[in-house]
Amino acid sequence: MGLFGRRAAPAGQRRSGPEGEAPWWDDADQAFVEAPLFPSGYLGRGWQTVPMWNNAERVDPYGDDDHSAVLRAERARRTLTALDEGAAWRRRADRVLVVPRVEVFADPDDRDHRAAWKEHATACLDAVWRLRWRERDTEPGWIEARWKDPDVIGAVASADDEGGGALGQIDWITVEDQTGTATSGIVERYQHLTVWCGRGLATITLRHDDALDLDDVALHAAFGAYRRLWQLDR
Repeated sequence: MGLFGRRAAPAGQRRSGPEGEAPWWDDADQAFVEAPLFPSGYLGRGWQTVPMWNNAERVDPYGDDDHSAVLRAERARRTLTALDEGAAWRRRADRVLVVPRVEVFADPDDRDHRAAWKEHATACLDAVWRLRWRERDTEPGWIEARWKDPDVIGAVASADDEGGGALGQIDWITVEDQTGTATSGIVERYQHLTVWCGRGLATITLRHDDALDLDDVALHAAFGAYRRLWQLDR
């Protein structure tokens, strides 16, 4: 297994998922999402790949709230053809974790899907975060999802955004989660970046201690995901 990638499963075979699931994916699209998302060494020194052996892939990433229902309908309309979220990247020194989810849809027109995301995303993520805690038999604490300040995004974009096109394809939400803070003394911060590229869609979630400023790492990862998605169908 390489430092920043893993051996792709045979085309048409998913690395994880519900036991006994009937095949629904397109073989070529699935092979694409199972290939390494980032070039070797892309995130820099100190990062290592972490297989998510216990992270069962969720075909439906949403919750049971009304906002999720709207987004679910948009996803269904576009028809999912591939999904992979079997590996993550960790920086051991400070417990930082980057978790990507890569998807492909049959319909390349993502405009209505993205418009719905912009309208419902923060409420949806708030509900999803709370649901995931309850699935672990933990009552969620104070959680807030909000859009990243555009001025902050612009300040960290740098030369990473070749030609300025990729930045416009990224939606960035930050989630503050104080569940367990009273015990651990740590406020968890999640940078949740959605990367739109025609049929391809990547979600980059970077988890870190709220005391750390990792905006540059989060955006760098999102740019890398966009470059990978750009290769789909080309």
